[in-house]
Amino acid sequence: MFNAIQPETASSEALAALNEAKSQFGAVINLFKVTANGPNVLKGIAAFNRELSESIELTPAETELVAMLTSALNHCDYCVNVHMQIGKMHKLSEEDLVEALSARAQSPRNQALLDYTNELVRNRGRVSKRAIDNAIAEGFSQKALLEVIGVVGVYTSLQYIRHVADPEHDFPRVKQFNACEHGA
Repeated sequence: MFNAIQPETASSEALAALNEAKSQFGAVINLFKVTANGPNVLKGIAAFNRELSESIELTPAETELVAMLTSALNHCDYCVNVHMQIGKMHKLSEEDLVEALSARAQSPRNQALLDYTNELVRNRGRVSKRAIDNAIAEGFSQKALLEVIGVVGVYTSLQYIRHVADPEHDFPRVKQFNACEHGA
């Protein structure tokens, strides 16, 4: 378990990274506190997220569906817990978010998004023409499909840090998540 860097005792570089994470993600969660051991890493992830978010075509709810499925596939219980809360803030139901753990959605548009994301993560970037064509047929532009790759990149980086650094959980656990069942 890595040490959690507290804002009140952080070096100036770590504090700047924590403040940037807070400004973008809304809070300094324990995952960010352990990532602040490498302030350049936290600032790099935040910079990638900032650029990605500035003119993103994906809606916040679509972004959360991608983040939830990516978290499940990467066996990240911490991030599943986080995205359950954030997804609800973006008007997704608990049922929508639990279904996303298994790459399932009620609407054809969200299903196409999750199918694309599922192939992207499971196949390490190799996505079938069928999944791409289905996503485009549901209204996702090539820009939006590249944004999905960006979202997967941001959250996969954070999930790998979670696995290595093992921060204390600071969100309620999602009881329906099972890493063996949902993970890739």
